[in-house]
Amino acid sequence: MANPGNANVQSLDALRDFRLALVAFHERAQTAMAELRAKIDRTKGWIDQDRPLYWREQQRRAYDEVTKTRIAYDLCRLRTVGGRHSECIEEGVAKQRAKARLEYCQQKIDAVRRWSVKVGQEVDDYRGRTGPMQRQLEEDVPNMLAKLSRMIDAIEGYADVGISTANSMDSRPIRVPETETQAVAERVTQIDLTAATNSNPELEQKMAESEITKKRVENDNIR
Repeated sequence: MANPGNANVQSLDALRDFRLALVAFHERAQTAMAELRAKIDRTKGWIDQDRPLYWREQQRRAYDEVTKTRIAYDLCRLRTVGGRHSECIEEGVAKQRAKARLEYCQQKIDAVRRWSVKVGQEVDDYRGRTGPMQRQLEEDVPNMLAKLSRMIDAIEGYADVGISTANSMDSRPIRVPETETQAVAERVTQIDLTAATNSNPELEQKMAESEITKKRVENDNIR
């Protein structure tokens, strides 16, 4: 079982693949969010700036047309033909059409004003809901990518050190401490002597006597 504080990385390739997938997601998400912001800004600008200017200009022209057609209608009504006033049907129709156009422009101005308020509320709501994701794309995901890069670099460095150490250990002669060398030499000598005494009982007896004499000497030295 892995320790809670340690990473249980079983595949460095999987970690690299995950980082690449996260980079691709980050790029696609940022592109999508940027495109949405651009569309929203264009739509809001169209409603807040372009349409009010357009319909105010159309309203001004409609006022001018109403004035023009009213004057034409009034002049027509002053004329007489055979002692009778003209009906001025065409002038009257033009006058009514100009007035209708003026009312239509006023309705459009009112509609643009209402939609400007509504779109502003919707844009604020959208930004509020997508704000956390935008912050994640701007801060959290880059931090995560940086951490993944550091993890991958650390693991690769650790693997390189392990391989280098293993290679150096394989190629380096094994140095045995001098005391261990002496112990091994003594053990080999003991084995050789044991084999020799087994085949020579007389030599074995003399070695035993020598060992007893050595112990007596050591005891004398101790006392």
